[in-house]
Amino acid sequence: MEAEEEESGDPHAVVTGMFPVNALSNKVLFDAGATHSFINPTTALTIEETEVQLCVTTPVGSLYQTDLIAQNCSITIQDRLFFADLVLLGIHRPI
Repeated sequence: MEAEEEESGDPHAVVTGMFPVNALSNKVLFDAGATHSFINPTTALTIEETEVQLCVTTPVGSLYQTDLIAQNCSITIQDRLFFADLVLLGIHRPI
């Protein structure tokens, strides 16, 4: 797991990492300042279409569109169980 804080001093950390989602290891992105959390679209979760197309803007200004969501996913972080609706978003970060 890694946390990133923007140079602007924004207290909303972006956390990415491999987490057990519905008991399967998946890459997830959480942003405390965002309205949604995101998951890699190659995951083997039950996927549903949203009623509207979501437009997601990244901090660098890139725009992504999606209408896919995995609802009520169980996520385990440090032995604590959480539930979240995760939007499928295909952003690949260069290594």
